[in-house]
Amino acid sequence: MNTNQDYIYSIKTVESIIANPNSSWKTLFKEMIISMIASNKNDLLWYANFLSRCEYEFHFNELFVSAIYFNAKNFVIVINPLILGLIHKDQIIAILKHNAGHIINHHFSRNTQNDGTNKEIIETAKDIVINGSRDVPYIKDLPKTGNYTNTPLKALFYQTLTEKYGVENYEMGREFEYYVDLMQTAQEESLEESTQSCTNDLENNFEDEISMESDASEESDNSPQNNQEDGSNNETNTESNASEENDNHSQSSQHGEADSLSNKTLEALQNGECTIDDHNYGEQLQDAVGLEDGLLDSFMDTTLKEMIDDSTSFARGFTPSDAMEALGRLEKRQSHKDWKKIFNKKMRNYLSNSLRYREANKSRQHPIYPDDLDLHGYTPSKKPKLGVVLDVSGSVEEALLIALMSEVQAIQRKYAIKNVTLVQVDAEVKKIEKFGVRDTFIVRHGSGGTIMEPGFHALLKQSSREIPDIIICATDGDIEKRFEHLKIPNKVQVIWLIDKEGTLLFDTSAYPKQQMQVIELL
Repeated sequence: MNTNQDYIYSIKTVESIIANPNSSWKTLFKEMIISMIASNKNDLLWYANFLSRCEYEFHFNELFVSAIYFNAKNFVIVINPLILGLIHKDQIIAILKHNAGHIINHHFSRNTQNDGTNKEIIETAKDIVINGSRDVPYIKDLPKTGNYTNTPLKALFYQTLTEKYGVENYEMGREFEYYVDLMQTAQEESLEESTQSCTNDLENNFEDEISMESDASEESDNSPQNNQEDGSNNETNTESNASEENDNHSQSSQHGEADSLSNKTLEALQNGECTIDDHNYGEQLQDAVGLEDGLLDSFMDTTLKEMIDDSTSFARGFTPSDAMEALGRLEKRQSHKDWKKIFNKKMRNYLSNSLRYREANKSRQHPIYPDDLDLHGYTPSKKPKLGVVLDVSGSVEEALLIALMSEVQAIQRKYAIKNVTLVQVDAEVKKIEKFGVRDTFIVRHGSGGTIMEPGFHALLKQSSREIPDIIICATDGDIEKRFEHLKIPNKVQVIWLIDKEGTLLFDTSAYPKQQMQVIELL
């Protein structure tokens, strides 16, 4: 490790920190934030402003460097000053950047929907997304990188995928859910191989045991003397083991009482058992808060954006790349939440465009009221025709279809549209029907694969009077990339409505930008 002068304070001050943490550590921590600002570097200026807006707690009873949770008002970074007092100050800044990365990347409001996924895999994926690789870390001065490779702290990088989970091929710079899937798949494959190997071993052992029992039965001696001696020996051994267990328990208790918190922490640090981020402890603190539903999402959509914007202004317009990506996700999420507004806006735009205007007939002005124009020059607005294509394959959840049809009925009532043409399709058209404003539910047909072209074909090959002006397609997004035998007319607008877990595979770039709208239903 480096010399004592490279650290905020030396090992000798550990006991004084434990005795009076408020006056010692908090003051030094504030000075470190000030030193980041004094550096006048855009990157440090940005993070100094962002970190100064978080709250901090100081815990000594866990073997970790840091943890983080949301206390219903702000994000709280939990610090173990005992360990941070023993590493270089640049590494402390890097660890704080790591915690800020969890906030910026929305790791608190983005959880995998697979309840069976190992939590360790999820948290590992989040860490490697933030840290990068050992050779080129996304955050400089993380433990075991840069000039401080001898620091006995654990930091997870992309190499964890190959070293621990055996993932040979992966892409860098993806969302953490991508790496969760890779590690989960690798773990399941490894478990299957292990199970098969154990099954084969059990079969072989079973055959060997049968053979051994057969031999033993021929040579066994059932004399009472031997049985009595065995029983006596068992009693003696039991008493001896009980005595040893009591002695060990007594010694362990005394040893536990004698060990101070500082000794335990220093020992863990020297053994390399400390991690830079304790997710389990942060989760315990988070569960103790008991958040109301939607509170965290609301904070992420409002206050977090303000924190990022203010930090960018403070850093003279500089924004880290991960914060830029976070802003993009915020805007995307907000637009997804307003899918009903987007849907209604398209309807209003179509109604405005359908109102055709001709010059009023001046010769037919009223002789007494000349300002009253003859409305014979206007044509009435047309009600748009709607078509709905429902993906009824097995992968589409019922909630998506129900939410869509509920909103379609709201549009029908608002614009007095009596019926819409509804097509159910999986790999082929299953049913075509009229869906009225008074219909309460639909009967789902089909559960196979997904090919959407037949559904669009059924709508567009109707008579000219029945061809819809707007087609709404509800799908999970796992469909064909293009229509091979069908051309969508330019005048027909398409709204793709996908669920929050899906990604639309259809190539919308082949069509005019205003013709295709992809909306995520939350």
